Amino acid sequence: MIGRQDKAALYQTDFRPVPLEEFIKVGYTIYDKNLDIVRTFPKAVDIGGKDPDHIVELCNEVVQEGHSVLIFCSTRKGCESTAKHVSKFLKKFSVNAHGDNSEFVDITSAIDALRRCPAGLDPVLEETLPSGVAYHHAGLTVEEREVVETCYRRGFVRVLTATSTLAAGVNLPARRVIFRQPRIGRDFIDGTRYKQMAGRAGRTGIDTKGESVLICKTEEIKRIKGLLNESCPPLQSCLSEDKNGMTHAILEVVAGGMVQTANDINRYVRCTLLNSTKPFQDVVKSAQDSLRWLCHRKFLEWNDETKLYGSTPLGRAAFGSSLCPEESLIVLDDLSRAREGFVLASDLHLVYLVTPINVEVEPDWELYYERFMELSALEQSVGYRVGVAEPFLMRMAHGVPIRKSYGLRDNVKVLRGKFENQSGTNNTMLSDEQTLRVCKRFYVALILSRLVQEAPVGEVCEAFRVAKGMVQSLQENAGRFASMVSVFCERLGWHDLEGLVAKFQNRVSFGVRAEIVELTTIPYVKGSRARALYKAGLRTPLAIAEASIPEIVKALFESSSWVAQESLAQRRMQFGVAKKIKNGARKIVLDKAEEARAAAFAAFKSLGYSVPQISQPLILNGSPGGQEVASTSVRDDSPHNFVGVGKIEHASAMLLTETSKDLEKISSPNEGIKLRKSSADNLVVLEDVNLDTTLQTNLSLENPVAVTGNEANAAVEQCRSTKMATVSEYLDHGMQDRLNEDLCVGTVDGACGKGPLNAVNTPGGFDSFLELWETAVEFCFDIHFNRRSETNSVAPFEIHGMAICWENSPVYYVNLPKDLLWLDNRKNNFLSTSASSDKHYNLPPEHLLEMAKLRWKRIGDIMGKNGVRKVAWNLKVQIQVLKSPAMSIQRFAGMHLGGEDMGLEIIDNSCLLLSPVLLNDGIDMCIAAWILWPDEERSSSPNLEKEVKKRLSSEAAAAANQSGRWKNQMRRAAHNGCCRRVAQTRALCSALWKLLISEKLVEVFTYIETPLVKVLAEMELWGIGINMEGCLWARNLLGKKLRCLEKEAYKLAGMTFSLSTAADIANVLYGHLKLPVPKGRNKGKQHPSTDKHCLDLLRDEHPIIPVIKEHRTLAKLLNCTLGSICSLARLSQSTNKYTLHGHWLQTSTATGRLSMEEPNLQCVEHMVEFSLRKDKNGSDADTDHYKINVRDFFVPTQDNWLLLTADYSQIELRLMAHFSKDSALIELLSKPEGDVFSIMSAIWTGKAEDSVSSNERDQTKRLIYGILYGMGADTLAEQLNCTSEEAKEKIKSFKSSFPGVASWLREAVSSCRQKGYIETLKGRKRFLSKIKVGNSEEKSKAQRQAVNSICQGSAADIIKIAMIKMYSVIVEGVDRLDSGSSISTKFHMLKGRCRILLQVHDELVLEVDPLVIEEAAELLRMSMENAVSLLVPLRVKLEVGKTWGTLKPFVADQRMEEAISNP
Repeated sequence: MIGRQDKAALYQTDFRPVPLEEFIKVGYTIYDKNLDIVRTFPKAVDIGGKDPDHIVELCNEVVQEGHSVLIFCSTRKGCESTAKHVSKFLKKFSVNAHGDNSEFVDITSAIDALRRCPAGLDPVLEETLPSGVAYHHAGLTVEEREVVETCYRRGFVRVLTATSTLAAGVNLPARRVIFRQPRIGRDFIDGTRYKQMAGRAGRTGIDTKGESVLICKTEEIKRIKGLLNESCPPLQSCLSEDKNGMTHAILEVVAGGMVQTANDINRYVRCTLLNSTKPFQDVVKSAQDSLRWLCHRKFLEWNDETKLYGSTPLGRAAFGSSLCPEESLIVLDDLSRAREGFVLASDLHLVYLVTPINVEVEPDWELYYERFMELSALEQSVGYRVGVAEPFLMRMAHGVPIRKSYGLRDNVKVLRGKFENQSGTNNTMLSDEQTLRVCKRFYVALILSRLVQEAPVGEVCEAFRVAKGMVQSLQENAGRFASMVSVFCERLGWHDLEGLVAKFQNRVSFGVRAEIVELTTIPYVKGSRARALYKAGLRTPLAIAEASIPEIVKALFESSSWVAQESLAQRRMQFGVAKKIKNGARKIVLDKAEEARAAAFAAFKSLGYSVPQISQPLILNGSPGGQEVASTSVRDDSPHNFVGVGKIEHASAMLLTETSKDLEKISSPNEGIKLRKSSADNLVVLEDVNLDTTLQTNLSLENPVAVTGNEANAAVEQCRSTKMATVSEYLDHGMQDRLNEDLCVGTVDGACGKGPLNAVNTPGGFDSFLELWETAVEFCFDIHFNRRSETNSVAPFEIHGMAICWENSPVYYVNLPKDLLWLDNRKNNFLSTSASSDKHYNLPPEHLLEMAKLRWKRIGDIMGKNGVRKVAWNLKVQIQVLKSPAMSIQRFAGMHLGGEDMGLEIIDNSCLLLSPVLLNDGIDMCIAAWILWPDEERSSSPNLEKEVKKRLSSEAAAAANQSGRWKNQMRRAAHNGCCRRVAQTRALCSALWKLLISEKLVEVFTYIETPLVKVLAEMELWGIGINMEGCLWARNLLGKKLRCLEKEAYKLAGMTFSLSTAADIANVLYGHLKLPVPKGRNKGKQHPSTDKHCLDLLRDEHPIIPVIKEHRTLAKLLNCTLGSICSLARLSQSTNKYTLHGHWLQTSTATGRLSMEEPNLQCVEHMVEFSLRKDKNGSDADTDHYKINVRDFFVPTQDNWLLLTADYSQIELRLMAHFSKDSALIELLSKPEGDVFSIMSAIWTGKAEDSVSSNERDQTKRLIYGILYGMGADTLAEQLNCTSEEAKEKIKSFKSSFPGVASWLREAVSSCRQKGYIETLKGRKRFLSKIKVGNSEEKSKAQRQAVNSICQGSAADIIKIAMIKMYSVIVEGVDRLDSGSSISTKFHMLKGRCRILLQVHDELVLEVDPLVIEEAAELLRMSMENAVSLLVPLRVKLEVGKTWGTLKPFVADQRMEEAISNP
């Protein structure tokens, strides 16, 4: 429908990255979507009849495997009862918390947080949470829902019962979704809601598969089957007559000025979705009917003279307040009667006016009548006045049905507003349905009125029998509705009611008394906090702004924050909240001071002085330690640039006023105003200012007059009342917005803590800033950018600005689109009003662009300058941004660019492509933190905030945040994070660099990890080519094969079941087919294991085993490998080929190995073979045999190029020989010829090399790597398919044949135990504290990790060095192999014709122009074999081919056609 309306093509797909299996459960049996039996529960699982629906069993199956379950219930009460039921019988599970960005370390801390909530700890949650079970519905408060959601995401809660609203509003996925009943409330679930709720199972990136189980009765099966296959209902326009949307739409477009004539309305309705679903004449008729109704109700009016429609005050009020027309009439009627007789003796009448009209609360009518009769006579009179009738309440309490009316529009016919009758009271009788609406609204008003009087939430809930979450929701809705009513009154000109309603908004939102409401205007202060602050004596925003952070913390958290056992994280959180509240209070005080400032300027004007206006007051913040230095800088061409240190000498001086009481008023006109300070809390500015000179010269009098002492005193008194400083105005274009940034601090140290500055406001302008930047010997930077939406664009990033700082400097922000074109238009005379503000745009565009290019080149030279360290966080992405920077044409100072005529490269008709910037000597603090703490769990997107909190003291972190935080938050929100990050990076660098030196990790950081960042950045930009047609062909073929395997498995099992569910497979194998359970594989789970090892042990027991194994292999290939390739591949605009651009993770492993995501191409499967019969009855002769090698689908990104790979041969074994210095192993690995594993097998078995079988060679290889990876005899026995005793003998024999290896293994563990860490070949450390202080299992694991990490970490060092050396020649043209050789010159032809695409552990994959394949192969071999010097030579195996799957050994001087020909 939308496609037809927008004339767009429609694409449909049912592809789901994570497979979802849908089941129906009836009684003891589970069926699939086709109603085929999948499995049957034994009678024992109903817990003696206590769990007839087997909910507990369905939960235990998933929870014991480490996953989570969502149970959807039809009612809130059902949620709570189901949670209590499951918590009683759910088996215990181990908790591995996901993520560490929460204040909750375990379920106990979460319960404590709930206990501190305003509503207190819910008794049901108190009972269920210790068992890992919780419930979630709208009856919970926001705080309770946040705690429950956090516990579920972190894994503390594994079973969550919820209503259907969770599926629509909260992203809480699970492995299994269970529908307790096929209903939502009393209604049968529909297909759309079912799909939305079932879709919570198996979410992409979180789970590998999902399951939904819908529990129903036998008589509901037929309806359920139709539900599962039901398609989504068609879209419906909200403008249709039954939805009353057309009236609202017409009012909006007319009142908004979009539509004025009948023809305009016709054009408007043609553009609506309704016009695509109904005949145009019907749509026009609906619009005309709505228009007539709006005119009749006085929302709109027709002007006979202009022939235009216009809005009345009522229409403008409805439009401005966002109330629909029908609601507007009701509000109008309520407000009209309130103006005629308002009850001010009670808050109840005002509460009713701000209570939403259509509330979803169904009162307990007996209780309602009881509460109404308990009201005072005054409050009952409010009820009678708004339309509540006591007889009606009595009838409802006795269950008497009401007479229905025809709808809301008919209801409002009896309402008479201001525009129909201006006098008298409304005596029209309301219908029963209208009275019902009024009574429900008054019932909510009664609840809110108690909250306004600060009655406890629990007490109110108990009194009216409503849920806490509902009460909180009512408060929020009432606050929003109060804002709407306030605007409604303002547009009608009813300012009396507007003032009452506006002041009441926060009272009803937060439930506070009138004297406390002012505190709720402060951000982060709601009802409970406002009451706590008021109780502590902090009763105004000014008092809070003047209070210290500890005082605010004590007032808010006195009951908990000063207890000794409170965690450090909790204390930090409390101090953070207090700081935000203090800053919010300061802003409110300053805003009020700004209003007073306006009054002060008005007073000057009344005295005849022309005072320049400024946009913001000068805010002088204190420096740490209580001492403050006042020094204000103003750009001027004269040598006197600083004001406030010496005498004020010229007209650009500033009149400074002080906020403290020490500001003295000098009565004599010839005496000076002296600003002094008596304590460290106030600003020191000790200057004499001649009043006559200041007022006559500095305030720009057109006609100077004599200034009397009284006039001067009056002016000074006005200044004192505003508590601010005034500054002479800059007359340059746009300088008012930059005033605060121009006011820098006199000392460098002080400047660091005063917030960021715009680079153009440096004395001398932007070019002076560049000169200052060029002198820095080390600086930190952070780029403000965003990813462009254009897929695989030439410029994937749009750059907005940069934040820069260095030691003891302020944080400078460069707004690139504006600052590159900046011109200094300021005049020497600051008070000259004739200065042109348009000079910037009077220069020819080509001159401006030339200037911008030169400045961008200077920035590039600074970033590329050798010997200057550039420190950043997440450097890889910033390198990529600088590699192909683009700038929005619209943001580029609003210029009209001429594209090619001006020598510009404009892409996508929206961005200007800048010249690339090559960054040299960059340092990434993210990698520094990882090298120092490699075992800490990190996400793929490291968090700077968390590192700062972990590594820095609270004072240092606060100082960094302050120096990177703009004073004017609203205007600087767009790049505030950029400046904060660079300030935090500087602080982090100072701390971490010292640790790198003390831990002797500078070399591995500087010469391996840091240069590698640039290599990985290029690899991500290059990507690797994909044969999309081949991928789609393979997916289609695998889908057919999987369906055949499923049918074959069902036939062999004699029943249908899920081949993707371990529980179903276990039920079939061990329950239905009665296969023996492998020894030791039935512990700690709900069902015996069905992993690969178990299936290998059962391979001879039944023919279904190989079918299951093949299905698993092919399903993984289809869903994981090919699925991610197809979904993530993008069509390149430059090559018109599909490419994959994965993300390389440098900090995700403790050993130092690289990893990859989105997608992970380091674990791509090799060849798989299978056969497919052409038809069901075909013989073996009618069977087609297929081979699928996913690597065949990886191709070069450039036409006719080749893939070249190099793989280290036995690198970890060679490292073992190097570290162990075993002479026999060294001699063996130094031989240029022969198979290493065959020779080693021959040595310790005593056989001749040519008599060693392939099985013995394979066992030797497994044995060696098993010893290297720390395998015990039992594990090795499973690998070698022998007994434990035989495995022990093999280990003993190997160690006796190579005694140096056995000795080194012992020494490695001993050294790690002594030092607490291991070191790799290049000095990388991995700290293994558990080797000394852990339990026996942890110590054993640490011992295995010690040996493994030495070899794996050293192998990672070696291949990283090889990548850096290779990259330095083929990209940078710099020889890193041998500084004294000419290798870079020898291989100069490879530049731009050879690229590194992938690193797969010990293998590198490159793409190469075939004309230089031999040179590339030679350089690749040299780079890898000469990466380091070992006691044994490093060997690499080179291969070449057109695809990754068709590689053949590379032979020098061989014809390329022969080398890459298919076998």
